[in-house]
Amino acid sequence: MKAFTPIVFATASFLLSLSPSVFAQSSSSSTDTMKEKPESKSKALLRGFQEAFSDVAEKAAPCVVTISGSRRSDKESRTLFGRGRLSTGSGSGVMVRSDGWILTNDHVVGSADRVTVKFSDGKELSGRVVRDFRSDLALVKIEGKEPFPTAKLGDSDALKVGYWAIAVGSPYGYEGSVSVGIVSSLHRRQEIADSDTPDSARFYPNMIQTDAAINPGNSGGPLYNLDGEVIGINTAIESEGGGSVGIGFSIPINTAKFVMKQLIASGKVRYGYLGVMPAVVTPRLASSLKVERGAFVEDEPASDSPAAKAGVHAGDVVIAIDGRPLLNDVDLRNFVAQTPPGTTISLKVVRKERELTLKATLVEPPDRVPTDAGKRKVPAGLGLEVITLTPSRARDKRLPKDTKGVIIQRIDPDSAAADNEELMEGLVIISVNDRDTPTLEAFRRVTEKYKSGDTLRLLCLLGSDRRIVTLSVE
Repeated sequence: MKAFTPIVFATASFLLSLSPSVFAQSSSSSTDTMKEKPESKSKALLRGFQEAFSDVAEKAAPCVVTISGSRRSDKESRTLFGRGRLSTGSGSGVMVRSDGWILTNDHVVGSADRVTVKFSDGKELSGRVVRDFRSDLALVKIEGKEPFPTAKLGDSDALKVGYWAIAVGSPYGYEGSVSVGIVSSLHRRQEIADSDTPDSARFYPNMIQTDAAINPGNSGGPLYNLDGEVIGINTAIESEGGGSVGIGFSIPINTAKFVMKQLIASGKVRYGYLGVMPAVVTPRLASSLKVERGAFVEDEPASDSPAAKAGVHAGDVVIAIDGRPLLNDVDLRNFVAQTPPGTTISLKVVRKERELTLKATLVEPPDRVPTDAGKRKVPAGLGLEVITLTPSRARDKRLPKDTKGVIIQRIDPDSAAADNEELMEGLVIISVNDRDTPTLEAFRRVTEKYKSGDTLRLLCLLGSDRRIVTLSVE
């Protein structure tokens, strides 16, 4: 049984303590003053909002479902959103096709052996899952009496900060719950640990931030606009204790449209791969590089990648693809990811104040996600397994939240690293040979270029102490 603070009883006690004469005076006074007045413009405006929110809730009710996943596993069950971590269990979803396709998060259903979908009228159906780990999106296919009621999908590219945002789902199991807020920001980047695979993390390069209340159980549910169109899929929150603090994140619906189309057609998503990790063009970079916008190539492209073969180098700024201007690094990521492998694209690049045009043929991304749900390692010659230092992990280590680096998760007992007494599990590495390593991918890119016999200088953090540790590549 759930406990609630009985504030209503305190209010009732106060009212009952008032003497009859007080009520008599109040009644008499109100009779004299209560006259028909035209409704104020501000009140009429508020009523308009009220009706708009109610209309969205009414449209959403038959389309939004509760999803429960069960699995034959002895592992301890997980809780959604705990301290910024993702989890499998119960969540939400939204019907996107009348023939029984439901959109949700991969972390809601990806590890489940059995999935059950519950509608607002109480009806339950079993479903099968088609998933895409990279996007953290999945589809559940149910069979039943068609057509099923479906949600209208909007255009997340048309969003602006300040637009209304309405979250619908089953927080803490309260089915069909509605919360209202605004779009707080766009193009947020998040790297969030998946609690089912603690040595892995999901990277989200482009998320909608909202202050609409999102709590455990909302994951996989829709974020609506004021027109009753789905603009995002609620995915994660930033929270100390696991509940909403007004910072929630949703995957844009345009990303979901791209993923859905391929999952339904072929059961998998084919992404384009260029081989660069683009970064934001900051005002300082823009001034020094004499560019206004674009995607900054921070590191040398991956070896043998399309970018490397095309002649892209660290320090370049990609300002357009196929004649389409790029506003930022998110534009580059989205364009490349959503362009089929085998496509040749034209890159307009600024290098040392000169414009160049380069041709690159996209390929399939290298397989970085093994079948054991995403365990990631660094080059074997180091003898280390590391994970990204996320904000929640930084808190656990009592480090500033904005500390960037990787954590040593495991040291191979048969490696040279095991003989180095200065290296230990839990140590945070913030740079290698004076090159910052803010994420696992950055650490991989820096270290994979070294060969056997090379020596690496690791700048490490142990508490508040900094130390340099040397490590030989085997």
